[in-house]
Amino acid sequence: MQEIDIETVKKAQKGDKAAFDRIITAYRQVVSGICMKYMRNREEALDMAQDVFCAAYTSMDKFEHKSKFSTWLYRVAVNMCINRLDMLKRRKYFATDSLTAGAEGEEYEVQIRDKTAGVHEALEAAETHSMIMAALDGFDTESKNVIVLRDMQGFEYDEISAMLGIPLGSVKSRLNRARLKLREIILKRNGDKL
Repeated sequence: MQEIDIETVKKAQKGDKAAFDRIITAYRQVVSGICMKYMRNREEALDMAQDVFCAAYTSMDKFEHKSKFSTWLYRVAVNMCINRLDMLKRRKYFATDSLTAGAEGEEYEVQIRDKTAGVHEALEAAETHSMIMAALDGFDTESKNVIVLRDMQGFEYDEISAMLGIPLGSVKSRLNRARLKLREIILKRNGDKL
C-alpha cells in the first residue's frame, strides 16, 4: 500500500472532500481489515470502518504531521474498535463469525475458500483461524492488540508503537508474551504437552 501524499492530507484538513475521498480510497481496505480482525463480524466491521472514516474526517485537525497519516488513521481504527468491543461486552453482546442468519433466525457460517488450496488445506486453515480467534477472546486488550496488528495485519513494530502510543520495547515484549500465551492455549486445546 502506498502512503497518501502530505498535500492531499493538508487539503483534507482544510475541508476538501475530494481529497478526503482519495484518503478513503487509499486506506479503506486496510482499515476494513483492522476492523474485521477486531469485530469478527462482517457487518459490524463494515459499520465500524465507516465510523472510523467519519471520525477521521471530523477530527482531521488533530493530525499534527508528527507521524505518517496512515499510522494516525490506524490508531483511530484500533481505538474505536476497542471502545466498541468494550461497549458490546458491557451489553453482554457476543460476537459471531457468521455472516448472515437463516430464514428461521438460526445462524450459519458462510465459508469462503481459497480456490488455490485444496479442500483439506482450506478446512485446516479455517479451523486454525477459529481456534486462534477463540483463544484471543480470553486475552487482555494490550496483548490482543499487538497480536492482531503484527501477526494478522502485518504492521511493523515501529508502526504498532506509534498506533498504540507505547515504546517499541513494550511492543516487542508484549508480542513475545502474547505469542507464548497463545501457543500454550493452543497446545492445551490440542492435548499436546509443552
